[in-house]
Amino acid sequence: MKLSRMLDPRGTKYAYLILAMLLNIAWALLFFSLMDSMMLRYGEVMQGVDTTLMLGIFLGALTIGFLITLVAKDRRGPTYGIYGGIAGLVVIVLMTWKSGLLAALVGFMAIFGGINGGTLGESYQQIQRKKNK
Repeated sequence: MKLSRMLDPRGTKYAYLILAMLLNIAWALLFFSLMDSMMLRYGEVMQGVDTTLMLGIFLGALTIGFLITLVAKDRRGPTYGIYGGIAGLVVIVLMTWKSGLLAALVGFMAIFGGINGGTLGESYQQIQRKKNK
């Protein structure tokens, strides 16, 4: 799917688009809160926090994009994923802007996870449609 088609919200169900954005924002806030509490408890022994942040945000956005795609069933999964990821990116950058490059890396993981989740959901639905024929 072309990037211009992914960025075009026409043809999507706006309620699911907003839901994808809200879920990504909620996931980013929840995950960062969890990581913050773990760092307060185990600060000296925790290593690889940057990798954990990127992986956690990626997997959360991937799951959200996949589930929204399965529910919407309109063949626009990557669009839901990219808009949800952009909402997550904004929240992540606002929370980690002092970290410089880490803010951008973790933020872009939300977009990449969302796109991958939407694409994975579309592939899954395509397999189901072929199986049901």
